[in-house]
Amino acid sequence: MRTFALLAFILICSSCMQAQPALVIHSASGDYRVNVEVVSKPADLQMGLMYRKHLAKDSGMLFIFPEEGSQSFWMKNTFIPLDMIFISAGLVIVDITTMNPCKADPCPSYTSKQPARYCLEVNAGYAGSHTIKIGDKISSDVIKIKK
Repeated sequence: MRTFALLAFILICSSCMQAQPALVIHSASGDYRVNVEVVSKPADLQMGLMYRKHLAKDSGMLFIFPEEGSQSFWMKNTFIPLDMIFISAGLVIVDITTMNPCKADPCPSYTSKQPARYCLEVNAGYAGSHTIKIGDKISSDVIKIKK
């Protein structure tokens, strides 16, 4: 019986310890790993980080859009200042912008300056403090590129 309980515990713990999805930004100053919450369903894309009061260090939300194009965001009901890192289908950073929480309606929209397939939201200042620039590349096991 103890052997069965131990085996069950090991199986449960190993499933709990699966690695969190991550994305790596490759910049001139180094490679930076960001743990990501991945969203791709329309309702999740719309909700984003709304109503959250905290985003852990070196963490973010990765938006995966159905196709590459101009991607727009706003900060309605978002309490955390964010850097938006827009990423092309080829996994190249095409735009970076900082957004502050919206204090009153109407909230401004922030649209990528170049077509993007992905957007990474991280705490405001992350891109600057890690010297992340337009043209830097990313890699991730979460994103599968068709060749």
